[in-house]
Amino acid sequence: MKLFVFCFAAFCMVSMAAARDITTLDGATYKNVTITNSSPVGITISYDAPDGTAVIKGLDFRNLPEDIRKEFGYTEVRAAEFEKHALEYRNVDYKAALKKAAANAAVESRDEVQAKQIDHIQAFLFSKRQYIRFHAIMPYNNGAIGYAAAADRTLLYGDYGIIFVKGLNGTQGTRWSGYIYPTDQTVTTSNGSYAVYNSSLTQAAAEAMQAAGQ
Repeated sequence: MKLFVFCFAAFCMVSMAAARDITTLDGATYKNVTITNSSPVGITISYDAPDGTAVIKGLDFRNLPEDIRKEFGYTEVRAAEFEKHALEYRNVDYKAALKKAAANAAVESRDEVQAKQIDHIQAFLFSKRQYIRFHAIMPYNNGAIGYAAAADRTLLYGDYGIIFVKGLNGTQGTRWSGYIYPTDQTVTTSNGSYAVYNSSLTQAAAEAMQAAGQ
């Protein structure tokens, strides 16, 4: 439960960040963005593209100015550990990976700061993330139900069909692109049952820990 409280507090903190302009080290500039999440390897920003599409994009700390790295406590050691964990969980199915990550987090809690516990859960979810393009059909329970397809969709790969994504706002026709994180849940409405994803890494981690009984 302590870990869940930590996750929720972190989510509130970053989701309330003021809009700002960010220029990466390779020269890309993102204007009037809001930082919605952070992890040991980067931040997530949200903004509206010129065509009106809502975009949620990840930015790697290694491509960000030093002041932003310091603001979010980036260290090369912690980032390397996070990436190592993500590789460890990548080829393990959701339930087994969550169980493994929760066990690793419990071990860390005996002798490390609380932040290192959440790194395991976030790394597990980070390894399962998918970048999609989403077309909302209708708002539903603090999220949206709509059609989703991977950005690199082919005839044989990347068609998610209709899914429910928590944390997305928008009426019918709203378009969105960004990373989603699995929850191993489904939601049933009068129109059918849909796989549930989360648009927030921090919120997804908090819910995963609840599911694991932590």
